[in-house]
Amino acid sequence: MDDIFTHSSNRRRVYALAQFTVVYRVRGWYFRRTDHDDDWRGPYVSETSVCLMVARALRKELVKRDG
Repeated sequence: MDDIFTHSSNRRRVYALAQFTVVYRVRGWYFRRTDHDDDWRGPYVSETSVCLMVARALRKELVKRDG
């Protein structure tokens, strides 16, 4: 009998990932984790660029947790 917990590929994974704050300033777009004070990253030229960087940070967190 196969147990769903013996095959990790069959297991459902649910993640609560970190929240981010994104802000536009005169020099461009900046982001930081909402729970970290003054750890702003940027400037980024466009909304797309800053969103891609947030996505990369979320992916790193996901891989770290699932690893």
